[in-house]
This record gives sequence, structure tokens and C-alpha cells, in this order.
Amino acid sequence: MTGQLGLVERVTALHRVDLFSAAPGRVLLAVARAADEVSVAPGEVLIAEGDVEHHLFAIITGSVQVTRSGRVLVEQGPGSTVGELAVLAPEARAASVIAVEPTFALRIAKPILDDLLADWPELAASVIAALVARLRATAEHSDTTSP
Repeated sequence: MTGQLGLVERVTALHRVDLFSAAPGRVLLAVARAADEVSVAPGEVLIAEGDVEHHLFAIITGSVQVTRSGRVLVEQGPGSTVGELAVLAPEARAASVIAVEPTFALRIAKPILDDLLADWPELAASVIAALVARLRATAEHSDTTSP
């Protein structure tokens, strides 16, 4: 494993990511060991709408825009994840993710996450809790923006 971050730095970065923040340190260590580092320049596509890929990205630095059919849905920055649904329920990507500024992320592939979820039930609980919170926030946001 070579890259910008050492193992301790990866664990620290993952602790700040919403999807992994409730996971114990030993679980974060396993995720950190399995993750690949990815750097993208502004305007570069991290995820392309319609592609079939099976990994998620934990944004460590920088920011990305999530777009669907060219329309910006949301901007995500450090501590957020993109692509997590494709890891949990693989199918074509529903949106594109494009770097707004230089962005550094950790990429976690589905087979790796599946193994980690099987070995570490605490990680599964953390991921489920984060996704439920995100769904609730999305539902509340859509309730306040509806006419």
C-alpha cells in the first residue's frame, strides 16, 4: 500500500467520515488497510452516471458535485461518501460525481466492504445508522422544499 497517507492518517480520516464515524478503531483499521487512494482534479469525473461499478468513495479533502442529467443535486465535501448505494445494491450509477476542486478520496470496493461487513458487525451497524440518518435528512429537506 503506497500513497499520500500512512495507515494512522487513513484511520483518522475515516473516523471523520459520516459512514464510518461510529465504527470502532479496529474496524477503521481494517477499512484503512483495504482502501485505495484516489486523487482527482477539478472537472474530473469520479463516478459517471449509468456506469456499473461496485465501490464507494470517502471524501477526505476537496469537494465534489453530484449531478443527474447535468443538474447539480448536491455538493459533498470532506467527511462524506459517494457511491455507497452501488456497493450495497449494485446497479447502474444513478448520478455522476465530478470534482469541484482538487479532491482526495479513499475508494473501497464491494468485495472488500462485503468482507469487512461480514467480519465486523459493528461496521454494518455504523453504515446502517449513517444511511438511515442520511435518508431522514433527505426526507426532511424534500418536505421543506415542497410547495
